[in-house]
Amino acid sequence: RKGALNDFYPKSHCELNFIKQYWGAVKFRYRSSAQTTDIDAMERNVIACLDDIPLSQIQCYANQSAIFISAYSQGFSGSMAAWANRNQRYHRHQTLDGSESKAAYA
Repeated sequence: RKGALNDFYPKSHCELNFIKQYWGAVKFRYRSSAQTTDIDAMERNVIACLDDIPLSQIQCYANQSAIFISAYSQGFSGSMAAWANRNQRYHRHQTLDGSESKAAYA
């Protein structure tokens, strides 16, 4: 639509796309849930797994992606960007929602 804003992320870089990290967590939870053969039960399980991921974890994925994007935009190599991401986790920093946090995500 006219006036709509879109975010485009690289297709194959999960470190830059927090949606892929979120989907990976959902798939992990789904695989550990009870197996079903009924399509309605499968749909309920998927929805439950989507809802099970806490918002704070999704925000952590988004913050990790933002750190990688920032590092790459500053000219860091892949290993340097990974180092910056690991180092940033243990320091006080601004989250994407503007609040300060002691990064305690794994």
